[in-house]
Amino acid sequence: MSKKRKSLWDDATLEKYLTAAEQLARKSASEQNGEQIAENLENLWPRLEDEERHFIEFLYLSEKRTAVALYEDGLFSGLMSKGLLQTPPGVGTLFMQYLQTTYSVPVAVWNFLHDRPDLFFSHNEKGKGRRLEELTRHFKDRVDAVLQGPAPETDV
Repeated sequence: MSKKRKSLWDDATLEKYLTAAEQLARKSASEQNGEQIAENLENLWPRLEDEERHFIEFLYLSEKRTAVALYEDGLFSGLMSKGLLQTPPGVGTLFMQYLQTTYSVPVAVWNFLHDRPDLFFSHNEKGKGRRLEELTRHFKDRVDAVLQGPAPETDV
């Protein structure tokens, strides 16, 4: 008769696994939502190039957090590297022959911009329409469309 094998998967191992999986899921959701970027946005904003700040302002004034644009445009890749834009999960290039994709402002960043617009934008209510027209003309050749974007996921 052979000895019964000892299981390597016991209650303590299961608990460690579940804890690690939960921490990883929280970290991933936090990164996807842009929470760390939003927390540091006040420090990051002055270091952005004017063109980058103008594009975020354009989206803010448009009240749309998603844009369709060329995949390899330096403006968008720069904003992506700084965490202010991201391609939504599972979205590659929309139209491969045109090398387009969608870019979205992370939810936490978008919410922070709306909570504290006075920190980032210096226009009054009357000047918003004129500024939006100006930025629309400026970005019309680089952005094919601005979209409302996916609704933020909420925990229920």
